[in-house]
Amino acid sequence: MFLRHHKEVLALSSLIFLIILYISEKYQSKLNFDILNKPTHLYQSFASNITKSGRNSLLFCVGTLFTGITISLIFKSAELELGLSTLSKRIFSSMNSGYKFMSGRQGFGSGRKTKEALFAMKNGGEIGGISNDGNTCFMNSVLQSLASSKELLKFIDSYLYEEIEIKEAPGQPIVCKSSTPKEELVFTSALRSFLEGINGQYGSKGKEFSTKPLLSKMPNGPKQNFFTGYNQEDAQEFYQLVMGLLEKEFKSSSKSRSSTPEVEGSDKGQNTVSFIDRSSIPDLVQGCEKLGKLGKVYIPAYQVDPNLENSNDKFYPLELITPVDGISAERIGCLACGEVGGIRYSVNSGLSLNLPQNMHNSGYSLYELLDMWTEPEFIDDVNCNRCGLAQTKEFIVEKLSATNNEKIANQFKSRLKEIEKELPKAHITDEVFDKLSIKQMIRKTRKSKQILLSRPPPLLSIHINRSVFDPRTYMIVKNPSAVRFPLRLDLSSYIAEPNEINMDARISFKKGSSQANYSGRNETAKDSSSSESSDVDEEKPEVSNNNTANGAKEKPATDSKFVYNLKAIISHFGTHNYGHYICFRKYRGSWWRISDESVYVVNEREVLNCQGTFMLFYEFDDGSEEKLIPLSESDLAVLENGVTPRQNMRERTPIGNINRPEGNASDDEDNTSDESKSSSEEEMSNTPADNETPSEQMDNFYNVEEGRAFHM
Repeated sequence: MFLRHHKEVLALSSLIFLIILYISEKYQSKLNFDILNKPTHLYQSFASNITKSGRNSLLFCVGTLFTGITISLIFKSAELELGLSTLSKRIFSSMNSGYKFMSGRQGFGSGRKTKEALFAMKNGGEIGGISNDGNTCFMNSVLQSLASSKELLKFIDSYLYEEIEIKEAPGQPIVCKSSTPKEELVFTSALRSFLEGINGQYGSKGKEFSTKPLLSKMPNGPKQNFFTGYNQEDAQEFYQLVMGLLEKEFKSSSKSRSSTPEVEGSDKGQNTVSFIDRSSIPDLVQGCEKLGKLGKVYIPAYQVDPNLENSNDKFYPLELITPVDGISAERIGCLACGEVGGIRYSVNSGLSLNLPQNMHNSGYSLYELLDMWTEPEFIDDVNCNRCGLAQTKEFIVEKLSATNNEKIANQFKSRLKEIEKELPKAHITDEVFDKLSIKQMIRKTRKSKQILLSRPPPLLSIHINRSVFDPRTYMIVKNPSAVRFPLRLDLSSYIAEPNEINMDARISFKKGSSQANYSGRNETAKDSSSSESSDVDEEKPEVSNNNTANGAKEKPATDSKFVYNLKAIISHFGTHNYGHYICFRKYRGSWWRISDESVYVVNEREVLNCQGTFMLFYEFDDGSEEKLIPLSESDLAVLENGVTPRQNMRERTPIGNINRPEGNASDDEDNTSDESKSSSEEEMSNTPADNETPSEQMDNFYNVEEGRAFHM
């Protein structure tokens, strides 16, 4: 009788599934049933279906209590017999966050032989994974990405440790760094220790770390909003939080620091400062000189304030503190007269590139997104101070010739004299415009706005903003278009050093380029808010070509000094309101695919074809080479003869079609939000496509059912 109640069935079936889980853990190498490889998926799928009625009863409560006691006994017996001390932890982590710790393609003891796996073993083996302590995959992916940056680690080491003076009788004292971190650098010290841990050499066994010790050192860390539930933006927010804390502690530890002065004549209420004379700057760094060096960078004063007198030997300082800090230059000017009210230089900690509103595009290359970011934006029906004064002058001259009133004529002549005094200046200020112009005589004009990099950072962080507005549902949804990216990124087309900038808005921003290059470009990338869209949980397949492994259009090979190497990728699987983050990162010459504590060796082809690209980390190529142990002839012979180098070495090689849809079985989703899903999410079909292989159909079935189980 009680079997008619769905939740009673759930309570009793929990025991059955956990027994299956126990058996599959013990006999996984002997059994070859796909059901045993994915017990958690079946449990979540089953649970999501039988709890739709929402009914409760006393019998269900008793059954749940009985099942809980039985589960505890099974966990304990499993730990005692098999030594599976983390079995219960993994089960609860899986059920709570949707994280799958047992995958049909995980590769335990598979003995699959690849050159990548053998090379990784010769250079230290596996790196560390990070446990999912309850919907923390977004933090894990960011920390793994930062751990791959030698520039960030070098920056932390430059100020983290105490300095010791060793006095010698004949000469000056020698200052050395100790191995003791400074007491005030609580978070920096914890972060350095954590990154060092996950960068360790753990052979074929691997090692798992927890973020809890690091979060405990973060001021008000657990109180942050994204610690309690997150969506796809939270990886970017956590990255900004980490870099902000590093910058804050760096400033507090540096005793003799001068604040960066603000632009003279900037927003009202801000303190005005004087520019710095060349004679008072011992080490003048301009533009992209000594790229990779942090500290003060100096901008020509005439570009910041065109009206500044004797500006040839004056400079405006900007300070780069962390390795992710770079300088951007923005120009806003009138297309009629060409006036530019100064170049707006600012320090930024990364780029945010927007995907277009059109969600039906097969994909974009990273270079296309950078082109869109640097594309001039045209602003219609605005006032121009210079054009306004010129129009006022024309009106006054016309009225002077027509008036016989001496008093009015004198007033016109006085204003005309002041206007003629201001017009030769490089820039007409707002104060002068308001004082001398006649508003009724001013005709609106058109301006252009464009931004370029002036000095790229040593570590370039690129955020792919996938949030778009769905006009059907009036909701913010995720654009699933694919993003293709290169292993080596050439930024030369997107950088304008101060000596390359034109101060006339009627010509191209960067000297040597043509404004005509921008006309009609990226027409296919224009926003299409009228097109139908839906927040689907699947990324569209890429249209690859023969240029690169993933179809990204590579720039021609040049001797550019602005080449960056790809260090890490963060991918997001899921919809706008929930999903799962994984990380691909390069360390010790090998590419690793990391999903929380799961760490695999992958090849470059799989990296370039990863889906759901959310953040990219590129590092400046300074020409230095990492010392690695290459594969010898005997190693290659081992692979050719079919001998497995290490049976326990975990690896992952592409299987079947490499262009897998986003959210496949190896990239499960964490329960990340309690918000209700849009109608398009609720109607996701689990019907497999006709051209999918049986394994892909099963993967997609599990993925859809898991997504429903998240909101039990």
